[in-house]
Amino acid sequence: MQLKDKVVVVTGSSSGIGQATALFFAKEGARVVVNSRNNMQGGQAVVEQIVKEGGKAVYIQADVSQSEDSKKLIDQAVQQFGTVDVLINNAGGYESQDFLTSLKEDWQRIFDCNLFGAILCSQHVAPMMLKQGRGKILNTASVYGLEHTGDPTGMAYSVAKAGVISLTKNLAKLWSPQILVNAIAPGYVHIPRFDQYPEVVQKDMKSEMRLGRWIEPDEIAHAFLFLAQNDAMTGEIVHVDGGFRLK
Repeated sequence: MQLKDKVVVVTGSSSGIGQATALFFAKEGARVVVNSRNNMQGGQAVVEQIVKEGGKAVYIQADVSQSEDSKKLIDQAVQQFGTVDVLINNAGGYESQDFLTSLKEDWQRIFDCNLFGAILCSQHVAPMMLKQGRGKILNTASVYGLEHTGDPTGMAYSVAKAGVISLTKNLAKLWSPQILVNAIAPGYVHIPRFDQYPEVVQKDMKSEMRLGRWIEPDEIAHAFLFLAQNDAMTGEIVHVDGGFRLK
């Protein structure tokens, strides 16, 4: 897929991976829909940067874990740009919790954030993509969702990301060849919160990856760009994990 003038919706794109991805796609000539649940200032700043650099972008506030909001996001994207060519389900977040004391409400909150947003946005965008006979859905999974990995101190997150991986493969089967569905499984991506961890904790985390360093958001954005431009892949989980699985 050539990305010039294509319409790309990136959920959770006011910071981190989503922000880097929105900026990368805009540089390739795509028209970008930036989204966040709460960080409206950050989302609008991303749009301002894209426009300043000569690109086209709009910001749409929506909590994609809610059906009405996820529908609003897709509907307003179509109103602004006429269609959606690529949906990137990136919104998510990690929470650490004790399995024995965690409540159903805790699991539901994490599932809403990491899994149901991808489900709902995919449901709302698919009829249009199927009608036009083309489209791509790209999901942000995690190495914690892979077989033989996971994080027992954040089990709900691991299970939710495993769900994203299964969702990716099943939707790829359901909608091929019209809609190609793939995912990225990142390792530890450098976010400001990690800089606040004690040095020994940061060192331990980095050592879990064979590269011995953080993965930068731009490196995940590059992978999303590759998947959006490639027309021969569906149902794939691309591991951008710095060698995490080799441990």
